[in-house]
Amino acid sequence: MTLLPHLAARIFDTPLLIAPQKLEVILAVLAPRLGLEVPAPAAAATSERTARKPYEVTPDGIAVIPIEGTLVHKAYGLDALSGLRSYVDIQEEVEDAATDPAIKGILLDIDSPGGEVAGVFDAADTIYAARSAKPVFAVADTDAFSGAYLLASGAERIYAGRTSGLGSIGVIVTHLDVSASDEKLGYRYTIVHAGARKADFNPHTPLSEEAHRVLEAEVDRTYGLLVGAVARNRGVDESAIRDTEARLYFGGDAVAAQLADRLGTRQDALAGLREAISARTVSIQFQGRSSMNEEQHAAEPSAVDVEAIRAEARRQGYAEAREIVELCALAGMPGKAAALLAKQASAAEARQHLLEARAAEDAAEIRSHVMPETGTVAKANLDNNPVIKAVERLAGKGVN
Repeated sequence: MTLLPHLAARIFDTPLLIAPQKLEVILAVLAPRLGLEVPAPAAAATSERTARKPYEVTPDGIAVIPIEGTLVHKAYGLDALSGLRSYVDIQEEVEDAATDPAIKGILLDIDSPGGEVAGVFDAADTIYAARSAKPVFAVADTDAFSGAYLLASGAERIYAGRTSGLGSIGVIVTHLDVSASDEKLGYRYTIVHAGARKADFNPHTPLSEEAHRVLEAEVDRTYGLLVGAVARNRGVDESAIRDTEARLYFGGDAVAAQLADRLGTRQDALAGLREAISARTVSIQFQGRSSMNEEQHAAEPSAVDVEAIRAEARRQGYAEAREIVELCALAGMPGKAAALLAKQASAAEARQHLLEARAAEDAAEIRSHVMPETGTVAKANLDNNPVIKAVERLAGKGVN
């Protein structure tokens, strides 16, 4: 019982990145224990596992990091009992996986409605930074809402199940006014304080207009941080995130709204991650080769902003174009992307072209399995599209 006031302080009068339906369930469970009355939840919440999985590593070196349950800054040992997941623990696990030579990639396995604001941005930045060390993917294995979606957005690629929910990119604050209940029970509270705003959010008096403005300003500030972080992570404009209006998106709708990259299960995400690991290994091998001569350096400018090209491709929704750009970058030939896109080459054709170019440059055999086929995608009409323009501009060369 001694923990209940502490839990109440983490729920009332503080911004939360959590789905409203989940917040209602928490209030319904906690309020009776505090002697409070709150409306019944609008809908039954999906039961969640109360014990998080331990840090897992697959036999081929992929770290599977669970992000499950309600997210809090520090769990204080309550996670096993209350279904809480600590941002501090998530950060430590991601940092450990990113720096462990035995780990080749990271998969975030997410099933969470979100949670506290405190600590979430630091955890999201840690995930985003880990991408520079190793491939980081995420899978919404049921739900990735609000704060949990912010963490997912830090990954390079997000998979969504056919019935998985993503989004709820917003901020919510609840203030509980029990003054009417106090009056019924014959309670009258006298609050003595120094500082005009000290007692603004006490539950035994109605919320003043000034206190309401303070809460509203903090919600807006936090929302701006959230939108900016998600937009950066996903490589989209902030307006695209604001336009979601904190809606919930499920399955294919999440992909269409650019909140996820592909439909797929945890196994699909693992398979995709293995391909990314293989491609990154090939990239390192290419970068380490000393046979590239000065003429090749001149033909393939080194100042290409590959991240900007990827972001432009993602913004336009051209999955095939994005894959071609990434293949060219991994092969150390980013300048070839523009010509391949202009010819409406498929990903498979691009791979073959790059292999032939490398073979012509160096007599050493490059086996075709280093860039395996990842599936077929219908060709997009790329005439005069902004992706090609971005490639031309950033590569500093025209289309032949």
